[in-house]
Amino acid sequence: MARLPLLLLTLAGLFVPGPALRGPVDVSARRAVMGRTLPAAPPAPLAPPIRDLTGVSYYVDASRSIADPVRKKQNEAAFAPLRAYVARVIDLADGWMESRPADPAYAARTVETLASWARFGALLGSVNQQGAYERVWTLAGVALAFLKVRDAPGVDPAARAAIEAWLVKVAEAVKPREARPGRRSDANNHADWAALAVAAAGAAAHDRALFDWGLSRARIGMAQIRPDGFMPLELARGAMALHYHLFALTPLVMLAELCEANGVDLYAEDNGAIGRLANRVIDGLGDPAPFAAAAGVAQQVRPPRGPGLAWAEPYYARFHDRRLIPLLAAARPLRDDRLGGDLTAAFGVQKLK
Repeated sequence: MARLPLLLLTLAGLFVPGPALRGPVDVSARRAVMGRTLPAAPPAPLAPPIRDLTGVSYYVDASRSIADPVRKKQNEAAFAPLRAYVARVIDLADGWMESRPADPAYAARTVETLASWARFGALLGSVNQQGAYERVWTLAGVALAFLKVRDAPGVDPAARAAIEAWLVKVAEAVKPREARPGRRSDANNHADWAALAVAAAGAAAHDRALFDWGLSRARIGMAQIRPDGFMPLELARGAMALHYHLFALTPLVMLAELCEANGVDLYAEDNGAIGRLANRVIDGLGDPAPFAAAAGVAQQVRPPRGPGLAWAEPYYARFHDRRLIPLLAAARPLRDDRLGGDLTAAFGVQKLK
């Protein structure tokens, strides 16, 4: 049968759409728990859209564990405007989630801010390797933020459609760069971040194919998790092995939460691979000696804060791992813009016990 337009198939009764894809955060439920009085929503920021992403590679050793401080600062400066834009989008989306009574202006301004970039084709220009990483993290953050406001009352349908089409285009641009067989990043933490970014974009745009592609990438990353919870490609990062196990865990937890909202139990897959990794990381944050032994070098350990620990909010809310209580209590509120914003507000259990 020749392909017919989707609308004609639907009217003819030949196409039955699947269930709508949902975000990982129940905005109304979280507003009831964490809502507070907020000032009036600020105007949508006038941020010039960015198409090209050219970063600066800053690791200088074979294991990519030693950063050149000058080059790292250059990379931070290159992406400062982009990260500032993402932060403003997330501030507005979190304002919609946290305002009580609910203020639709926060949702409207979020959509307005995203639509201005969508219509310009932001993030779809030339991209180098470091820029590709940044695009993945940006896509994850803005898609998860958009999922908080997508179904808010009063959102402009034309703007919403423009954003959804743009997220699909960015996700499609991400896919070929993150699926080149034989590269380290085909299976290390970059596979996990690409999985989250593309799946979140798919959920935001009701694109099941993108959502499923993200799951396929996550399963590649999860397959690297050994029975003891270590990941060989992350152990190869030497003194940064613990850090990069943590960096791989972060998108996997958020993706598992996105999957739970859409009927897929990713936590259970591969004999509980995400739980094995989380258990190894949580133990390592308390005692990095097993990581030092496995990687063959002492670990660079920093107390986890903000982006380094934000994943623990949804993980604790689901599994109540008591080892996380002192870490959460010392670091709240926890925000990671790559995970869509304030995870304490989105998932946090008020009474840690």
